[in-house]
This record gives sequence, C-alpha cells and structure tokens, in this order.
Amino acid sequence: MSDAQSVWHLDGGRALTLAGSAEARRLAVAQGRVWLTLSGTADQPAEDQWLQAGEAVALAPGQTAVLEGWPAADFEVLVPPVSTASRGLLGRRFFGG
Repeated sequence: MSDAQSVWHLDGGRALTLAGSAEARRLAVAQGRVWLTLSGTADQPAEDQWLQAGEAVALAPGQTAVLEGWPAADFEVLVPPVSTASRGLLGRRFFGG
C-alpha cells in the first residue's frame, strides 16, 4: 500500500497485525469479511470477532488487532480528525460515544 491509498487489501490465508497506536482508531471493512482478534487487558480478555463489509469496530489507544481476510477483504484504518484528548461532537459521532 502506498501513502496515497486509504483502503488496504488482505488476501485470504494471510494475517496482518495492526500495532497499538497512541490514538483511538476505527477499523472499517469495505469489502469481504475479516476475522479479527483484539488484544485484551487485565480486565477484559482478548476477543475474536467477524466483521462483514460495512461493519466497523473501534480500537482503543494501545490496542493491537490481528486480522485475516476470509477469503479476502478490503479495509480502512481511520483516525478521528481531532485528538482523543479533545474530541468534540465530530469525534463522538465517529466513535459512537
């Protein structure tokens, strides 16, 4: 993927790890289906889930995600237009808070 692209493609049978980030992010599936494992915390264990095209999940700051296309998928990793410390109305809409 080049810096100009916003949609990533993940072939079936290949896994990708998204390292934790200082900011909250949103993983949105554009096409296909993704098997997703989110890192856990001391209070909440790691979680597996399926995401279909059109579905998204919020990634907390520092949270790692491992995903695999089933059979293949296109997805985006989005960040809010403002920092998480000063999220306004737009940030709340973006993350559903």
